[in-house]
Amino acid sequence: MKKGIIIGAGIGGLTTAIALLKKGIDVSVFEQAKELTDVGAGIWVAPNAMKVFDKLGIAEDLMKAGTTLDKISVVDLNLRPISTINGSDIKSKHQFATLAIHRATLLKILASYIPSDKIITHKKFVSYEQSEHSVTAEFEDGTRVSADFLVCADGIQSKGRLQMQPDQHLRYSGQTCWRFVTDFDLPEAEEKNMYEIWSLKKGLRVGYSKINDREVYVYITNFEKAGGRDHTQTVQQGLLNLCSEFPAAVKELILAANPHRIIRNDLYDFKPINQWTDRKTVLVGDAAHATTPNLGQGACQAIEDAYVLAEQLSTCEDIEKSFKLFQEKRISKATSITNTSWQFAQITNTSGVIKSLIIGFLRMTPNSINHQQLDKIYSLDY
Repeated sequence: MKKGIIIGAGIGGLTTAIALLKKGIDVSVFEQAKELTDVGAGIWVAPNAMKVFDKLGIAEDLMKAGTTLDKISVVDLNLRPISTINGSDIKSKHQFATLAIHRATLLKILASYIPSDKIITHKKFVSYEQSEHSVTAEFEDGTRVSADFLVCADGIQSKGRLQMQPDQHLRYSGQTCWRFVTDFDLPEAEEKNMYEIWSLKKGLRVGYSKINDREVYVYITNFEKAGGRDHTQTVQQGLLNLCSEFPAAVKELILAANPHRIIRNDLYDFKPINQWTDRKTVLVGDAAHATTPNLGQGACQAIEDAYVLAEQLSTCEDIEKSFKLFQEKRISKATSITNTSWQFAQITNTSGVIKSLIIGFLRMTPNSINHQQLDKIYSLDY
C-alpha cells in the first residue's frame, strides 16, 4: 500500500486526504496550527467542486449545512444588473448550483471524514528531502516523517513550492479585502440570492449572501496599498465611510458585524508556474496555482486537484509518473482560471468613465457567451 504525507489541513489538503483514503491509499495530514478551529468567513462552492464532493459522498452533508444559491447577480450601485447567473439553469446543466457555506463548517465536515489520528496538528513544515524510494518531511520542531510521497497543500506561501522554485514571487492585485460573517435577516425573497455590487471607484465592490439559516457572509474589496492595518475601534466606521454610496443593506450589514471578527487581507496570487512536481513531491491548490478570488474558484480548483491526484495515484503504480500525469491533466484549466481572475481584478481596478464603459460592455455581452465561459469552469473533463 502506498503511504503519503499531506502538508496543510485546509480545504485542499483535507479533500486530498479524503480522496486518497477512499482509494485505499494511506495518508496523514500535518497542520501547523495547534488545533483545527472555527476560523475564516464564508465561501462559495461552485458546481465543479460540488461534483467532486458528490463523487466523494460529501455533497449532501454540505448542502444541509449551507445555502444553495438561486441567483448570483453583479449589479451597480442602483442595483441594476450587470450580469446574472441563474442557479436553476446551471443546476439543470451541471447537476449543482453554487453552495454558500461558512468556511469553518466546510472544514469541520471535511475533517469528519478523516480518522482523527490521521490529522496531526502543531506541526510546521520546513522542507523535504528525497531518496530513491522515499521522501522525508522535516518540521520546525525537528521531527522528520518519511513516506512514499509528499503532497504540499500548504497555501500561497508554500514551503514546498519555494523549495522547488526559490525565485518565484507573489504579485499584489492592488486590492485589499475585508470579510466577515454576521447574524442578519435578509428579506425572504433575497435569502437564496448572492449580490456583488460595483462602485465606479477603483476596486470598490461589496458582495454578500446567506451561508446558512442565520448568517450572512460579506466581503468588501478596494484599491489600496498593501500592508494596511485596521483598529478594532474604527474599522466599522472606516468601512461605512468607504461604502457611503452603497445601498442601505450594505451599511446595515457592516453595522451588524462584530468588529473583532472583521478579517482584512491583501489579495495576492503568483504568475502561473509550469512545475508542480519534484520527483515524489507534488503541489496542490494555492501552493501550485494561487488565484485572486474574482471567479470564486480558488478552493474549487484545489478540490479538483484532490480528485485528479487521487485518480492518478490509484491507477498508476509509478508515483513520479502519476504526479506528472496529474499536472498534465490540471495545469491548463488552473492556469486559465488564474489568468482570467487576474484580468478581472485589473478590470475592477479601473474607475470613472472607463469603468462605466466596461460595465456597459458587460451588460451587452450575450448570456450565451457567459454560459460558454461558465461551462468551461464548471465542467469536469476527467
